[in-house]
Amino acid sequence: MEKYSDNWLPPGKKGAVCFSMDDVHPSRSTDYYEAGGDMEKGVLGHLEWLLERHPNLRVTLFTTADWREISPRPTRKVLASIPYLRDRFYLAKRWPKGTMRLDRHREFVDYLKKLPRTEIGLHGLYHCHKGPKIPIEFQGQSREEFAELLGEILSIFQSAGIDHVSGICPPGWNSPHALLEAMVDTDLRFIASARDLFTHVSADAVTNMHGMKGVSLIYPQWVHGGRLLHMPSNFSCSNPLDRAIEIIENGGLLAIKAHAVKKVFAYVSDDGLDLAYRNFIDMLLTFLEDRYGDSLCWTSMGEITSRVFESRKMT
Repeated sequence: MEKYSDNWLPPGKKGAVCFSMDDVHPSRSTDYYEAGGDMEKGVLGHLEWLLERHPNLRVTLFTTADWREISPRPTRKVLASIPYLRDRFYLAKRWPKGTMRLDRHREFVDYLKKLPRTEIGLHGLYHCHKGPKIPIEFQGQSREEFAELLGEILSIFQSAGIDHVSGICPPGWNSPHALLEAMVDTDLRFIASARDLFTHVSADAVTNMHGMKGVSLIYPQWVHGGRLLHMPSNFSCSNPLDRAIEIIENGGLLAIKAHAVKKVFAYVSDDGLDLAYRNFIDMLLTFLEDRYGDSLCWTSMGEITSRVFESRKMT
């Protein structure tokens, strides 16, 4: 295991809290599903409510540059049943290229940019891939192909006027070695790959659920030879308050995760940010504020990364 990051937690703080949401893109409720495009009238309205209720809360929105996924599961059933061939085709209908491209949705982008204490991170180019694992965009591409893909993402963000943080939460949590190499080539600094809601919390606990295995469950940690910082995701709507307490008491980062999309056809996301999950997060944050007061660091993945890299320059 590579070493945990030094100096990620400011002096005098007992632990830290961050909140991130994936799958943010301009799709509206008049489309197949809403993922932020309804702005204050949709899922982002729940986020605004939380930000207003909790003035210390920081948010990272992992946003897809040109979302094309319509169904996360194969709908071309016959083709999906044929070995080898199924890996060479898209197994569900997709949005035409450019339909959800960020720089074509100025009102949506302007809305994101006005959200207080909110940063925007990268969450893929199209959020889809050939074969049965549709949402897992980063699979067997080469380092050069990943670099080209990342370059297109960054070009769209620049065209949209989005000042993004230097990190990725990969769609489906998957982060092959070639992607990490391409991230370094592209001057990106952090990856949020490992999501684990079940491993028992302790100072030496490591992840064993989605994405990277064997990285710290509760601390930011150097990966890829110390060239990238990894951010865990370790808490969601299915977890009890005791898990949050254990993470804080171990001096860790309580990394709360949500998704912008709640329901896609028959698929329902447990941590889609609906009214019930919003209220649960409100209760959790109020509890933490009352219990820990000023001893908590309220931060974001981008802020942690900036602090750690600045600290590294000074040593």
